[in-house]
Amino acid sequence: MLIAQRCAIQFVTILLFATAALAPARATEPAQDEALAYSIGVQTYINGFPMMDLYRTLWETSFDPKRGHDRTLNEFFAFDRLITSKDDWVITPNNDTIYLRAFLDLRKEPIILVIPPMGDRQYWVPVSDMWHDFDASLSWDTVGARGGAFALCAPGWQGVLPGGVKRVDMGTPIIWTLPRIAVNGDPDLPAAVALQKQFRLVPLSQWGAASVARPRPDAAEFPRFTRAELTDAKAYFTTLNTLLRLSPRLGNPSDDALAGWLRELGMHPFTGFDWNKLSPQARRGLERAAADAHRIIAERMPRLVPIVNNWQLARLDKRISGDPVFAAGAAMLGLLWNPKEISTYDVAFFDGAGAPLDGNNRYVLRFSPPPPVDGFWSVTMYSAENQLFVPNPLDRYSFGDRTKGIVYEKDGALEVILQHAEPTDPKERANWLPAPKGRFYLVTRHYSPRPPILTGDWLPPPITKR
Repeated sequence: MLIAQRCAIQFVTILLFATAALAPARATEPAQDEALAYSIGVQTYINGFPMMDLYRTLWETSFDPKRGHDRTLNEFFAFDRLITSKDDWVITPNNDTIYLRAFLDLRKEPIILVIPPMGDRQYWVPVSDMWHDFDASLSWDTVGARGGAFALCAPGWQGVLPGGVKRVDMGTPIIWTLPRIAVNGDPDLPAAVALQKQFRLVPLSQWGAASVARPRPDAAEFPRFTRAELTDAKAYFTTLNTLLRLSPRLGNPSDDALAGWLRELGMHPFTGFDWNKLSPQARRGLERAAADAHRIIAERMPRLVPIVNNWQLARLDKRISGDPVFAAGAAMLGLLWNPKEISTYDVAFFDGAGAPLDGNNRYVLRFSPPPPVDGFWSVTMYSAENQLFVPNPLDRYSFGDRTKGIVYEKDGALEVILQHAEPTDPKERANWLPAPKGRFYLVTRHYSPRPPILTGDWLPPPITKR
């Protein structure tokens, strides 16, 4: 009797396993309940935000017909002058460098980035994948004065490069770069622009040709995605699915882990995502997820970095995508930022006592010692009202170790005077960084920072009200 019961149980067990093997697995079907879609949506939105906001920048600057731009992919856009208080096209700009910018599509072949001989001119060329992880930092302190030629290669590319061309393997097939060239004021601008014009991007197949044909990318391959659509759930998740195929990372553990969740929503990168195949409940879950995840990133953004003496200290690693919430907050704070090996940033909205900075007051910022750098450093003044430079009688928007006529203390310290009213004392006027009549904030930039800045042995001093 006992043997018969055991046989019956074994038969039922085998039958159940066989039935389960024949039945379609629920995990292969799009999730239809709101709670599960919401949970997956929040994780997916935050994880993908750095790539999505960067792609938004790519589409708006390369393909949006309303912008009137004349540059697409695989070629430089050059900004060949220093920004002034009359410029309102970019917030929190610097007054230290001129720029080149390019998004590159490496799917067909590598693109060779040519840095000309730079002499004693300082330059920084960060090269990043679409997740804002940096694969190269080609600068005057890593490459040197002679420059060079660097083949930027998509993941898995195999081939032979010309002699003298160094290979740089990228994390994704679509990438970006933002070269910066130091300029010491307007008189120095022509020499810097002359070097800027010698930077080149050359497809491998055209290396050695007398001239390089302008690229003609197929705009149909790049779906429309704008700033307004960052909180549009349908546009966000549909475009994300496309980008995971358009510019994948190979063998990335985070992406492999996320793929299982994406499959639950029918959003796996191997397949196209159809929003309309989801149930109303699942769509509602994703709509809630997009709104809440965006809010989570926005609330995390001001608390990304340590705060010392009421300065926010930004020392960003080359690779931060493994910490999705931090990476998303960094992307929302400011795209196309530099890793700490190139430059670091201190940001202050409050004085040392915790009160908002206001140009109607008088402040002193005493650097003792000044920031230790191999490049140079600057403190830049911004109106808190519009995040732009402050018009002033000196046309001085920043103050640093290259500012002409500054006065150091006998002990080597440097006092920066921060106020709206023009100082009457000649020494204070020499060290004056003009402020607006109302609220302002400061950003200190350290180009090629030395170890004490990176280790915390040097910290920014408090801004003291006088």
